[in-house]
Amino acid sequence: MTTAAPSPAHKGVPTVGEAVPGYAVESWYGLYAPARTPADAIAKLNAAAKKAARSPDFVKKVEHEGLVIVASDPGELERYVKAEEARWRKIVKENSIKAD
Repeated sequence: MTTAAPSPAHKGVPTVGEAVPGYAVESWYGLYAPARTPADAIAKLNAAAKKAARSPDFVKKVEHEGLVIVASDPGELERYVKAEEARWRKIVKENSIKAD
């Protein structure tokens, strides 16, 4: 498991972070709209996406894969993405990683 927390779907499987402190790599999905999309349209899209992502049928279909549904708001997604960009920028710089 590469996530920071153990997966409820894979009980007993240790995380990489247990052997390598601080290690965490997560997959995530975000829903984006074109720039200047009206705020009311964003709010409606966000509400519909949250409802779909939290529906029992959807959760049942993905929980066996170890996915954790967050279904947040645009501000929280933006904060998460910026934090991930900063974290990976630091990792790339500290390890002198270069693209081939």
